Amino acid sequence: MSGRILVTGGAGYLGSALVAELIRNGEAVTVMTGPDDGAAQPGGLGGAAEVVRADITDAASVHAAMRGISQVYHLAGIASPNSRLAHTIWNTNVLGTYHVAQSALRLGVRRVVHVSSTAAIGYPPDGVVADERFDVRDSVLDNVYAATKRAGERVMLDFGERGLDVVVVNPAAVFAPAAGPPRSWQALVTAARRGLLRGVPPGGTAVCSARDFVAGATAAMVKGGSGERYILSSVNLTYRRIAELLVEAVGRSHRVRTLPMGLFRTAGAGNRVIRDLIGHARHDDALVPENVELMGRHVYYASGKAERELGMPRMSAAELITEFIR
Repeated sequence: MSGRILVTGGAGYLGSALVAELIRNGEAVTVMTGPDDGAAQPGGLGGAAEVVRADITDAASVHAAMRGISQVYHLAGIASPNSRLAHTIWNTNVLGTYHVAQSALRLGVRRVVHVSSTAAIGYPPDGVVADERFDVRDSVLDNVYAATKRAGERVMLDFGERGLDVVVVNPAAVFAPAAGPPRSWQALVTAARRGLLRGVPPGGTAVCSARDFVAGATAAMVKGGSGERYILSSVNLTYRRIAELLVEAVGRSHRVRTLPMGLFRTAGAGNRVIRDLIGHARHDDALVPENVELMGRHVYYASGKAERELGMPRMSAAELITEFIR
């Protein structure tokens, strides 16, 4: 055992997968969740994990939650490019990271694994598979999510220069099985099961399985280089291929078509107008203009460094989809 481990954001669908693995390995785990988060325990783990409620944007709250902690996995954040939520996203992804890093340094936490995103690496042009050396100035797009994840990394690594032992992992889109209301990726599974997944945008994305994410993150805690970044990605797939694999996996046999970007841009713009009129921006709303622009790109990444230095495995596309729909 490694002393008590804190997982911020550990009640989320991604955090739950990590917490479950840590508990299976016999670790003592504390999950930090928001004060208004309805999930009392992550992933149906009963009383196996201690739960503390803290506001990630409040320094005193975070500091109290981190007392007695030896290691931290920092997952808490908002994964949305929605510019209408920029203030909230910045406070969570940047200010929250500052509070975690500051308390970790002050309280003598042995190591922090900061869970960032491939968005912080940058969005490479079509035909380029980006690794950790990709120059963000060559990114074809930018949005509030990418900007705040880059800033959060810089904050955490700055504390590394002051003596905090930090490793950064940059997962691609993680296809994790999830209970409860469907998130943006889970909505694809729901659509496939209903026979509705018939048209997709022309782009593609790097995808990471839940198993590969957990393996990479836990390996980073044990043997990642201090101050290093590691891309965690299983496979690069077009949206059409993702849809075809999902359709096949749920027992459907219909064709999936690639639709023109104009349809998605129109839908995204219309959704933005409606959300603005009713004053109800949502962080889990995938159909916003900032996200739609990514749908037409092939945003691909290489995980070679994590495979070499962390021993991260890579699921095949078929295995990843099987895990995702279970």
